[in-house]
Amino acid sequence: MREPRLQQVRKVTRRDLLWIIPSAITAGFFGWLAWRTFAIHLTKARVTEPVWRDGPRVQAAVLNELNAQWKFKYFEYVYNGSPLKAVVFRLSEPVMGGLTVGDAHFLALSRICTHQGCVVNYVDNPELGAIAYNYRTDHPFMGCPCHFGAFEPLQAGKAVFGPPRYPLPRLRLEEENGVLYSTGYETPFRPLEQG
Repeated sequence: MREPRLQQVRKVTRRDLLWIIPSAITAGFFGWLAWRTFAIHLTKARVTEPVWRDGPRVQAAVLNELNAQWKFKYFEYVYNGSPLKAVVFRLSEPVMGGLTVGDAHFLALSRICTHQGCVVNYVDNPELGAIAYNYRTDHPFMGCPCHFGAFEPLQAGKAVFGPPRYPLPRLRLEEENGVLYSTGYETPFRPLEQG
């Protein structure tokens, strides 16, 4: 009876490595790129009705300061005893978690990016927004200069492009005698609170 012949295992040569290593690097890069594209475009958290937590009453703006659509004002809110950068806008339409006074619509947002805590800015030039943030719109939005995330005020601060997954937290607004006050904040208050 004949013994079975052992198959010889072929050794990997240097010549084989010349195509294996670049192919593996290329496959890894395109795999990462596909995951990154998926994460940037399809993993954004949706905006829901806010759950408010009471906070200090802080003046955000006088109504006369926001006398036209897309006017805005930066202000500081107090969160756990520390100043927190915030912004209040006058919008062209009502949004969830905002405030309507007569025919004017307002929204206040934290300016702390939910990605890594950088301070976001009001981007009022749509062409600049398209170039710098890769987000095309016909109206202003909030942009994070650290990693070029974009947040949409007309969607109540939703993250619409870039690395951030979560929307900017909203601040509760109340109006009294022509003055807008911020009187609380949305929970969880990302990125300062997890949830």
